[in-house]
Amino acid sequence: MAQFTSDPDRTRHRIAELDEYLTSSVYGAHGFVCASGASCSSAASKRSADFYEGQLSHVGLHYDMYEDGNPLRVLVLGMEMGRPDRHISLETRRRQQDEAIGMAFSTRHPHMLGTTSALRAAFGRGLGNDRAGELLPLTNDPEPQHVMQCYALVNKRLCSAVRPVDSSKGRRFQAEKVPAMDRACLPHLAATVRILEPTLVILQSRALRTLINPHVKAAERIDPVNEWLEYAEFAGVETVIANFSHPAAHFPYNWGSSHRNVYAMDIVEPTLKTARDFVLR
Repeated sequence: MAQFTSDPDRTRHRIAELDEYLTSSVYGAHGFVCASGASCSSAASKRSADFYEGQLSHVGLHYDMYEDGNPLRVLVLGMEMGRPDRHISLETRRRQQDEAIGMAFSTRHPHMLGTTSALRAAFGRGLGNDRAGELLPLTNDPEPQHVMQCYALVNKRLCSAVRPVDSSKGRRFQAEKVPAMDRACLPHLAATVRILEPTLVILQSRALRTLINPHVKAAERIDPVNEWLEYAEFAGVETVIANFSHPAAHFPYNWGSSHRNVYAMDIVEPTLKTARDFVLR
């Protein structure tokens, strides 16, 4: 059985470094200071959306993971929070993840349900809805740690453009696509990747691969027949990139609907198994 070890001291150093960058460049102790804030707010307004600034990332306290001595730092790259909330610090974002951790698998919303499945696969646990499969025993900690404390969740942009909707399904708002905001946030994403140095990046939207391309060099397929998996230099960090649909995409790509979803079983899990074999070789 694989042995997992974490380095929480190294992770705390990364969090402090990321907080220092974000405080000076986006949001933190000095408030919202992003130089692109006004232009992004204007771009959102042109699409009849409200601008919600300063929604930062989650970095689990055991992000610096090792499996049998090999580094396994997992970064999940999502879209945006897409909620009408402002000024979400790194600490607040981590507490929000604690809320998801406390929920039963089936009661999580599709994004977090799919993220859980991806993390289980990334850490070699296999898909499932059992609580035990979400917990990693650590050689350096008497308490098993939840997989959501062993990864980083970073969005393509650290602000959201949100407009109200009146949905029959009870939705009161939805995120709006604003390409100008995506482009403006790319430097912040690149800085985050350089600080966190992931060994495995999981993209939660096929469109994200195109967005990050300016910061990707020397990409090559790990498996010639697997179009979802690459080894590349991302923002100067050598890493494996797995490119999937968003977990809440339309059928049949909605792998956040269930751990028995066909896309999850046939694409996500085997692709991440190949990724693990490459990272841990």
